[in-house]
Amino acid sequence: MPSGADTLRLFFALQPEAGQAAALVGRVAPWVARLEAQPQPAENVHATLCFIGAVVPADLEKLQCVAAAQHAPATALCFDTLEYWEKPRVLCATPGERAIPSSLRELAEALGQGAQAAGLHPDIKPFRPHLTLARKIPAARAEQCEWPQSLAPPLLMRCKHFVLMASRRGESGSIYSVVDSWPLDADDTDSSSANIQ
Repeated sequence: MPSGADTLRLFFALQPEAGQAAALVGRVAPWVARLEAQPQPAENVHATLCFIGAVVPADLEKLQCVAAAQHAPATALCFDTLEYWEKPRVLCATPGERAIPSSLRELAEALGQGAQAAGLHPDIKPFRPHLTLARKIPAARAEQCEWPQSLAPPLLMRCKHFVLMASRRGESGSIYSVVDSWPLDADDTDSSSANIQ
C-alpha cells in the first residue's frame, strides 16, 4: 500500500451546499462549546461514501474512471439527529431512524468494488451517512449529556452530485479539498418537506 509524501489521501463523498454547511456548524456551536470539542470547519463537512486511502498520483485517473462509470439517481438525505460516537470521540449529524436511500448504499458499494477492481485498497464498510461536526470530545463532557439528541429543524441534503476529496494535514487539523466531481442522474428528490432546511 503506498505511503509517504508523494501520495494523495482520497475518499468519495457527498457534500451539503456551502450555505447549509455553514448554517449547520453555526447551529451546533453551543453543543461544541458545551462539549469542549474541536469544531469542524464548514468547508470540511461531508458524508463519506467510500474511503480510498493513500493513492499515488498516477492512480488518480483510475479512480476518476471508476467514478465516471457510476449511474445513480439524485436523491436526498435528511439529517435529523445529533449523535456522540464514543470511539472516534466525534459529534455527528445522522439520519437517525430515517431510511437511507438504497441508491446511495449501492453507489458506495459500487465505488468500493470499482476501486478494488482497479487495484486499489479502499476501506469497504456499509454506508453509514454522517456529517462530522466536532472532534476530540473529552469523554467526561460527553457523559454529561443524553444521546442521541434531536436536530430540529433537520437538514435536508440534496444529493445531486458526488465528489472525490483529498485530505491533508494542516496546522489545526485535516484540510479537505475537492479533486473532482460527478453528477447524479435526473433529480428525483422530494421537495415536499417545507420545514427542512
